[in-house]
Order: sequence, then structure tokens, then C-alpha cells
Amino acid sequence: MKNKIIVMIILSCFIECMSLTSFGKSSTTFNAPRRSRFDISDFRFGGGVGYGLYVTNQMDYTITRNFGDYKELIPTYFLSVNKQINDDIEVGLEYRHGHLMTLKSENTQGAYCDFDDAYAMVNYSFNHNVGLTESNFTFNLQMGLGATSFRSKYFLTNIITESEDKVVSSVGYEGQINSGKDIKAKPTAMIGSLGFNMGYRLNRSVCLYWSNTINVSTTNQMTGNLFKRSWLPPDSYFYSSVGVYFNLSGGKRGYLGCPRF
Repeated sequence: MKNKIIVMIILSCFIECMSLTSFGKSSTTFNAPRRSRFDISDFRFGGGVGYGLYVTNQMDYTITRNFGDYKELIPTYFLSVNKQINDDIEVGLEYRHGHLMTLKSENTQGAYCDFDDAYAMVNYSFNHNVGLTESNFTFNLQMGLGATSFRSKYFLTNIITESEDKVVSSVGYEGQINSGKDIKAKPTAMIGSLGFNMGYRLNRSVCLYWSNTINVSTTNQMTGNLFKRSWLPPDSYFYSSVGVYFNLSGGKRGYLGCPRF
């Protein structure tokens, strides 16, 4: 009788294992209950590079590439960590260190900004695959709210020498620039982000993301132009980036294995 009970227990465990495997090979069950609230497989860590472009009334619509040393396409770098909540939503933190520049009025004047942004982000997956567990692709709505710290200047250029001729006003240079109008201290403002990103899983541990966002601040000083009379529109920028992300556990979220005897 005792042996029959042991055989029945072993048989029931084997049947349970077979329900979680395919042809005797263990597989990942993504909708299985979690072992704990903190699961490293729910996190992705990464960073990348992109380009930011002013979206404000202080810009023109031509991207300058060959005017002296001025180039409006300046790399902006970011670091990010994200945690999956369910198949639809993940939350995260993102830090950006970047630069903005625009020349206007036939390259006779321009604006320049160095910025550091920090965001709390939320991603919503339109195809219910935010963790890239059901397929290799996800398409997400991306929303964020945070703060930006920056310094900026508004300047005139010499179109013959293609160089800076005069700084008209500046923000945050701590007295390093003396112009017609200055704010010495480096300011901080709130900033919001809205856009989309697309993710593609290369393997269990590595995925790529392409992100595009509009980032709107609560200041009009990111152009460095302190002579503007209107606060509308506020200074904003468009940011397009590519990032590489890593899952330290190899993406084995909710993994269940068979007991070993």
C-alpha cells in the first residue's frame, strides 16, 4: 500500500511536469504565478544614444551641418532601467545628458543648450507584450514626467568666419559669460515626455529599442534668449534614440521547473 502511494505521487508529479513541458523539455511559462514580488527577470537595464532638436519659436526648419564647427545634430546619451508590471505596463527611470543647438535667420544667430534630464517613465504596450515574452516585438506608448537642469546661451554669428561673434544673453554659466543679459545660476524646471517606442528581442538577454518623444518643459529659457516676451510656446525638444537593453536573468520570467528525484 505504501509503495502504491509513492508511485501515485511520482506519477502525479510527472503528469504535472508534462503539462509544463513540450516533448519532455522544460519551457518558460510566462503567465505563471511569481515566486516573489522582486523578480530580476522583470527588469531591463540599458542605455543608448540619440539626437535632440529644438521645438520652439526660436528655431528654423533647416538642419545645419556645415557652418563652421556648428552642427545641430549633437549626440545625447541616456541610461534607463525599467520594471515590468504586467503584459501591458512597465515603469522605469531614465537619465539623459545632452545638447541642443539651432541656427536661424540665415545662420546669423543661434541658440545652444546643455541639459541633464531625469524622468519617471511609463510604457503601455499596444500589442500586450511589454516584456517581449509573447513575441520578439512590442510597440509602446511612452509617457514620462521629470525635471531638467540646464545652461543655455543666445548668440550672434559672423557669417564670414562662421564663428560666434557675440553672446546676447546666457543662463547658467555661473559668470563665465558676460553679455547684455544674464542669469548666472543654473536653473531647474519640470519637463514632460510623450511619444512611442518599438522594442525587438534579439535573444533571451538582449533587446533593442527605438524611441521617439516630444519633451515639453515649463520654461522658455532653454534657448538662452532672455529677451523673449512670450512664454508660449514653452521650450521643447524632439528626441529620437536607439538603445540596447539587457535582462540579467536571461528573461526567464515566471519559470517553473519539474522537481528532481
